[in-house]
Amino acid sequence: MIVAFVILAAAGALDLERACGAGKAAACDELGNRLEEGLGVRRDETRAAQLFRKACKEKNPDGCADDARARALGEGQPADPRAALPRLEKLCKQGGVRACAHLGDLFLRGLGAPQDATRAEGLLAEACDKGSARACSNLAPLAFRNGELDRADRLASRACDLGDPSACSFLGDIYARSNDTVRAILFFKRACDAGFAHGCAGQGYLLLESGADPEKARKLLRTGCAGGDEKACEAARGLK
Repeated sequence: MIVAFVILAAAGALDLERACGAGKAAACDELGNRLEEGLGVRRDETRAAQLFRKACKEKNPDGCADDARARALGEGQPADPRAALPRLEKLCKQGGVRACAHLGDLFLRGLGAPQDATRAEGLLAEACDKGSARACSNLAPLAFRNGELDRADRLASRACDLGDPSACSFLGDIYARSNDTVRAILFFKRACDAGFAHGCAGQGYLLLESGADPEKARKLLRTGCAGGDEKACEAARGLK
């Protein structure tokens, strides 16, 4: 399973589109996630929701979990968290790690049920321990806000290593705030290389501020802007 995930993560969007069209449900789900997050492709929540539904119809557990999450949050469709919550609870009880991670996120937000931080953190922590990058990534900001800086770093590093570029970018932000520019740029680069717009923007800001490579900084800011990072667009427009 890990090998299959790595292969999917490395596949290009066109390859995933072809594989999805050939009936490979995991490819449909992976492409849906890229479209939902804007990873190397333009964000399209409506198309992502269609792909999640297709993957779920093909009995892909992660596809069903992602389909339920998209429905709960109203991504590409009207929001209906009350209908999505029991689906995620059932999938989680059946051993679906991604479903448990999404369920924890809903309890954290108070969607479909009253907010329950204790249950949310328990679900997210267990899913993180089982290898859910999204769960680790969701826990990191909570730890950071609670003043658990070392734990936040560990969680975000684990999520980044598991393939969540938003966690790499989060680490970039943390190190940028502490003026550790070298480490910040390294993590922003990892996020950018994975197609995460804010990672490109963050790397561009730091290169521009340091004066190390203004031309590369401009390119990175334009890339971040093209990926939907509005602050990168503002910065790019201000450049000559």
